[in-house]
Amino acid sequence: MGYVPIFVALLGLVLLYTVYTYNLIKPRKARLTKVIDEMARNSGVRKNIVLTYDRENEGSNLAEVANMLKKTSTDRFQSYRKEEELMSAIGSAASGLGDEKLSVELLETNKTQEELIKKLQSVSNEYNAFIKKAPASMVASIFGFRQF
Repeated sequence: MGYVPIFVALLGLVLLYTVYTYNLIKPRKARLTKVIDEMARNSGVRKNIVLTYDRENEGSNLAEVANMLKKTSTDRFQSYRKEEELMSAIGSAASGLGDEKLSVELLETNKTQEELIKKLQSVSNEYNAFIKKAPASMVASIFGFRQF
């Protein structure tokens, strides 16, 4: 009977620490998801602008970008490399457009996307650094949190 209370107390301590660590991981993951959702909204706006202009003006500077956008299955973030390629293609195509208002709007969405990518990198670095630590990594693996 002497070891049972000690064992129960240790299990309670482990349980409390697990809940505490989980509550530290969850907001970091939520911030990461929020930034990805913002990027998806901005990407959707950008995609609609490009595809609408391409439909109305066959053979425009945005035709190649429209084909790239048609090949992507989602507006959500897929990789930094794909996003950089798309932003550079849109930037170069937008600078050669005759419609100044549309060009400014596309460049503005590109700038917003670039800012969101920087924000995503900082948030994901914080999240990854936290779940790499020894106690948090165990809790993260139990609850299914993976590195970004």
